[in-house]
Amino acid sequence: MRVLRRWLLRWFYPDMQVSHICQVPLEKLKAQGVRVLFVDLDNTLIEWGSGRLGNGVADWLAQAKQMGFQVVIVSNAGRRERVARIADQLGVVGFAGAWKPRRFVFRRYLAIMGIDPSRAAMVGDQLLTDIWGAKRSGILAILVEPLTARRFITGRLQRPLERLLLSLMRRWQCPDIADDRSPR
Repeated sequence: MRVLRRWLLRWFYPDMQVSHICQVPLEKLKAQGVRVLFVDLDNTLIEWGSGRLGNGVADWLAQAKQMGFQVVIVSNAGRRERVARIADQLGVVGFAGAWKPRRFVFRRYLAIMGIDPSRAAMVGDQLLTDIWGAKRSGILAILVEPLTARRFITGRLQRPLERLLLSLMRRWQCPDIADDRSPR
């Protein structure tokens, strides 16, 4: 049981959890030396299947860019045109078909930009894609609550497992996964 616990905490334990992307503490991340914010698209920036930003997201993105963060959309969605259109509207870089939790997109972007993974963070709503991908890449992992219960079929299948994992981590009294969703 200890080995399983250690493995789960290593790969699925978010470094921070907040209820909405607008609660991601940009000042704190900047103070920690983070320069790149990888951000999931569906249910993190926008509701799944929508093209509109969630409440306050545009202001949060503008503040992040003003503070000097490179914001990069990393989406598993295969519709490149949609991701590119939204990224262009926001004035950020966007990657579709990232196949998270694979590390390729994270590593490639950071290598091209000459940035160490310790200077990057991933913000997303799914443990089994966003958080695991960040952990595998050595990137700070920030979990947000999904904007809507609607999601692609794979997300619907993964959600019960994610709830179980979060429940286990809470039971193990991990301070960053508290019910109040307070960041550490």
